[in-house]
Amino acid sequence: MSVESCTEFLLSTRDPGDLAQQLKAMTGLEEIVLLGRRNGYSFSAKELMAASASLADGAPAPARPGPPPADTSFLHYEYRIADLPGFEPVAAELPRLKIRPPSVDLAELAADFREEDMWSTSLSPADPRFRAWYRKATAEPARLNGSGLPVNRGFHLVNLDEHVAHPGYGDYLAAKNRVVTALERVFGGEVRFSGSLWYPPSGYRLWHTNEDQPGWRMYVIDTDRPFGDPAQSSFFRYMNPRTQEVVTLPESPRTVRFFRIEQDPEKLFWHCIVNPTDRHRWSFGFAVPDDWMHRLRLPA
Repeated sequence: MSVESCTEFLLSTRDPGDLAQQLKAMTGLEEIVLLGRRNGYSFSAKELMAASASLADGAPAPARPGPPPADTSFLHYEYRIADLPGFEPVAAELPRLKIRPPSVDLAELAADFREEDMWSTSLSPADPRFRAWYRKATAEPARLNGSGLPVNRGFHLVNLDEHVAHPGYGDYLAAKNRVVTALERVFGGEVRFSGSLWYPPSGYRLWHTNEDQPGWRMYVIDTDRPFGDPAQSSFFRYMNPRTQEVVTLPESPRTVRFFRIEQDPEKLFWHCIVNPTDRHRWSFGFAVPDDWMHRLRLPA
């Protein structure tokens, strides 16, 4: 195994072809390692991180995303998946995407739950109490996972793409590839997965900005069953960067949400996700073209 082998693999994915197309559906280190192995490249997750950093150092700065589709005060857009033209193939794949890998230790995940972390999602990122908690939390040394890589405390959930050693992974990956193909047909441009996340009961993603990955995001959200009380559901919460108003969006199954990630310090899109229920929640994220609204022929 070597960084050189990984670098050669990553460079090969820059050429149009099947390998590059498959990579659009992948976000986890372990599944990219597996893809490399299946194509004759041998490297570890740590070597993948090193090779990626090396190539990034020599790459040109990414182009800044274009303007929003309209001058609007809205910072998010939500739709029912059944109402979006061309999304029928995406909806059809959801049962194959919403997996619960047997390699996940739910008892271990539950043991990592921190009440103070959940509490932090009730605060505004502009609140001095949050800032004090955030400084303390980020100063703590990270716990290492089984591969020796640091575990991000902000993720109390399951990254499905980090679980490749189970019998259902092949079918799951094939479904992801079909979804990318379907969405590229809808949007007429490149679409990439940005995350495939399972939120078991009491799962959460703490406040964050994703400022290092600017542009429009689309998330397809579903649950294992409807919420009995709409007031008791999972939710998406964000802070309006202009007004510092905190907006909380209760969720329902089969929702598609769009929002924009900014790098400008004055426009950072702080957001968090919490599932305080006994339901299981899945969200599948995608980087989509800036003109997604025009492509869907939706009113601005």
